Amino acid sequence: MSSPGRSDWGGIWLGLAVSSFAAFQMLKLPPSLPLLIEAYGYERVIAGALVSVYALAGIFFSMTAGTLTGRYPLHVLAGSLACFFLGNAITLMFPEVAWLNLVARTIEGLAYTVFAIAGAAIANRSAAPSDLSLVAGIVAVWVPVGQILALVTGYLFFDALGWQPLWWLSLFLTMALALWLLARRAGVERALRVEVRGAGAAQLRQRFSLWLAAGVFGAWAGQYIAFMTWLPDYVVGHFEVGVDEAAAINAVSVVGVLASCLATGWLLRRGVSFGLLFTGATLIQAIVWFAGPHLDSLTGLVAITAYGIVAGAPPTCMFAVPARLFGGDHAGPSAFAPMMTGRSLGVLLAPIVAGGLVDTEGWTVFAWTYGLLTFASAVAGGLMAALVTRRSR
Repeated sequence: MSSPGRSDWGGIWLGLAVSSFAAFQMLKLPPSLPLLIEAYGYERVIAGALVSVYALAGIFFSMTAGTLTGRYPLHVLAGSLACFFLGNAITLMFPEVAWLNLVARTIEGLAYTVFAIAGAAIANRSAAPSDLSLVAGIVAVWVPVGQILALVTGYLFFDALGWQPLWWLSLFLTMALALWLLARRAGVERALRVEVRGAGAAQLRQRFSLWLAAGVFGAWAGQYIAFMTWLPDYVVGHFEVGVDEAAAINAVSVVGVLASCLATGWLLRRGVSFGLLFTGATLIQAIVWFAGPHLDSLTGLVAITAYGIVAGAPPTCMFAVPARLFGGDHAGPSAFAPMMTGRSLGVLLAPIVAGGLVDTEGWTVFAWTYGLLTFASAVAGGLMAALVTRRSR
């Protein structure tokens, strides 16, 4: 945990590692989907459910996870690591049994919920007040960092060894992160035990603003996860490239996300309006959705890159909300639990609906539907930002 006026950067990087590990666990599946569909005959709706089942756990477990993590941080983190290990082992042993893999992914999803909340809380509680906006940008790269790791591993091993190396890497990282958390257990426990406190009308207004932000986060995250989940399948089918090349193309967009997260954190620290950043970036993403079905391979790559370049701004703004409402000292697990609940709702529904739209209506209807969702989240995000700014601590 940080001392007054000074950030604990070791704690910040550990918080990022915890969150990024959770993102890797969820996002190791999308680049593997073409191989799994071909090998085991998964229907697209079932394949989408293997991604979305993580979010189902997040919707029903995030609030409980925030409370339990604040009360029993080390025990909850240890149990979550065991869930990750068990879920990955089941998939490696029985990949052809679809329902059993849904069970395995659900077990992993419980652990994912804990780690997504805990990582953000550890990083925020390790930051000095002057660094909170910058740390919001660092924390926001948790998804692109995990995703890049999955995509790079896929690019290196899909052709020769198939999808299994991603799951073996998951087991190795589970054990490595367990050792890191053990080494810093005292600091982790102090950071996670700090909760949002206070009561009265002002506190209730702040909590309402937090839940409103969570709803906006859910809409934005839904369209993002739908884009990233089905992009490899779309590229393979329409641009006639291999799954390893599709993973590399996807990585171009994700690298842009990572860079824009850090840039947005810097801009927030310089005082740029987070409402302007959120709305502007999301509108650009909506344009990419609407234009997508009409692009060829070259212009499509440009659009994918543009989508990624701006995609870091919205989540960075979202991760800045708890500290802006409550102050960094009180932005513990319970402050981030509503944000993750909203995000999980979007992640649950979007890939399943997207898979159904692709199967029944085609890629164009899919793109326009999510373009409209993205536009709506841009408008709602601007209104939410104004309210949060008004009620900031």
